[in-house]
Amino acid sequence: MAATTSDTTTTQPLSISTELSQQILNTHTSLQTHQVDLQHLVKLIESIFENAAAASKGIDQYAKLNNMISSLQTFDEMRQALDDIRSISCEISCNLTAGNVDETTMVLLQRLRNYSWNAKVILAMAAFATSIGELSMVVKHRNTDPIAKTIDILKGHSSTLDFIVLENLGLFNAMMKVVNTNLAFLGTISKIPKESASMEGAVACFPAVTYKILRIVLQIASILSKTVDYNELIRLAKEVSDINIILQQKLELCKKEGEKTAPYQYQYEDVTKRISKLSISEVIGKIKMKIQDSENLRNRHVLYLISDLDISMEEIKVLNSLYQRNDEKYKIVWLPIVDLSTYDAKRFSDLKQLMKWTVVEPFSIELYVIEYIKKEWHFIKKPIAVSVNPGGEMTCQNALLMLWTWGNVAFPFSDKTEQDLWSRIDEQNGWKLDLLLDEHIIPDILSWIETRTFVCLFGGGDISWIQEFTDKVKYAAYAAGVSLKLVYMGNNKSKRLAGNELSREINFLESECQWQFWTRLESILHAKIRYGKTVTSYKTDRVMQEALKVVGYGGTGEAWAMFSMGPGAMVTTNGEMALTIMSNYENWKQETGIRFLEGLKNYKGVISRDVHGCINVHLPVLGQIPGIMICPECSKVMEMFHTYSCCPSN
Repeated sequence: MAATTSDTTTTQPLSISTELSQQILNTHTSLQTHQVDLQHLVKLIESIFENAAAASKGIDQYAKLNNMISSLQTFDEMRQALDDIRSISCEISCNLTAGNVDETTMVLLQRLRNYSWNAKVILAMAAFATSIGELSMVVKHRNTDPIAKTIDILKGHSSTLDFIVLENLGLFNAMMKVVNTNLAFLGTISKIPKESASMEGAVACFPAVTYKILRIVLQIASILSKTVDYNELIRLAKEVSDINIILQQKLELCKKEGEKTAPYQYQYEDVTKRISKLSISEVIGKIKMKIQDSENLRNRHVLYLISDLDISMEEIKVLNSLYQRNDEKYKIVWLPIVDLSTYDAKRFSDLKQLMKWTVVEPFSIELYVIEYIKKEWHFIKKPIAVSVNPGGEMTCQNALLMLWTWGNVAFPFSDKTEQDLWSRIDEQNGWKLDLLLDEHIIPDILSWIETRTFVCLFGGGDISWIQEFTDKVKYAAYAAGVSLKLVYMGNNKSKRLAGNELSREINFLESECQWQFWTRLESILHAKIRYGKTVTSYKTDRVMQEALKVVGYGGTGEAWAMFSMGPGAMVTTNGEMALTIMSNYENWKQETGIRFLEGLKNYKGVISRDVHGCINVHLPVLGQIPGIMICPECSKVMEMFHTYSCCPSN
């Protein structure tokens, strides 16, 4: 569609054809994987423009510029942006000779496809400022420096080019105004719901604004490289000003509408400096100010649950169950971290209705508090629960891992508590059924253990494998005279079968119970990583080795099985091995009754001696990158990869 708006502001300078509008939109990706703090870059652009004019007057303002360069280089996230600025600058230089402004504009948009529309304008202007800086140095020294004079001749610069005149024309001023307006939008757009009329109107014009500004930048760069047409520069400066007036009108509408929703300040603030001065007590104090009945939290142990709106229903159900059984030892407060420009009010309302604890409205959480949570508490994507004791001290940066593994026994969620709990588990023989399952997941689990029932947990999405495998297990158990329970646990992250797809003899658990099983396994591994067990004890820590196997099998959708009988250690294997063992029951059938599991284990040891089956493990990153992992199959150090997934179920 053509760029139109839903309000009454004049948009004539933004008029473009429907065909061109679609071409512009096709260059943009909605994922916007490159997000950076551009405030320092904007200051640098302004300083370059100021220095270009000042140099012509013989004024030296380089000290200020040096400080900005130093601060810019300290931001790691700027590296990709700086690379893109250099690429754009090259494209601008190429256009000076080719002269195809429309084609080059589309090339620039393609280069900047992973940035927001507002960021595209700022980065393109930074590339233009680079050209201006280089040009000003040549012009300043061309009458005194032979090298500058030579470059000036080779480049074909006009002898009449005067940066003081450019400044007086208002060219630099107009360009800085439109840059600052786009910067202001970057600070505002995340605070206003995308459904609001003012935001819809603003977003609708962004593609046309970006295209027009980039095109003007190319035109100005081309003019400055040749005989300077000051009348044309005046026209282009006015066009930039007209576009900025439209943007300013839309920004004011957004601010006014936002003020009705939440008491935000809409200037783009330097949150980095602000959060560096914050203490945890100040952050907690700010959060409590947003809670209507904060007196209930006074002198209480509080878990601050932090997530976006993608937190799963299963996670909430399991946490609700734990919370209602915690004997008032702790309170929970949910802090939803959301992008308000894409805020889904219905989703938030649905989640809030499920929760049995205090919920903070997303509009009320200040930007610098959000940035503090991301930087200091290492919140990325996966939910975390920061544990704060009655004295305001943080006892654990993510108590969820302890809750998923130990339940409420983990209170007060400190390293000492967790270490005490792990000290009770025998690393060599602790791989037992009651480590992974409790009566809240399977009500009869303790009875099964006490009566030495043969329990087979298994997963996988291949229904034919499941039918063949369970038939073989039932035959072997019947022949050995042991009681059998089959439990389908699905797979981790991948698609699981529905209950009606399985036979009646198979125990099928609800989705939240399956989720709890897999999350407990992951939490066990995270604990082992945190305490360095993946390097120091990988040969003796059977709990870690077996957990790695199951998570590895389940993460790929591969079939797997675990066998347990009584209070002893379990036997873990992949689906192919499990089927082979049960298919060859005649080869080890001499072990019956209570020695049935021992016979199974011994036969597995015999047939797996010459089998090398390594695994791949996918663990969610919870704030910090996991450490070294040793393969439980071959004892080699496992390679580590970064995997970015937006749709884990696929």
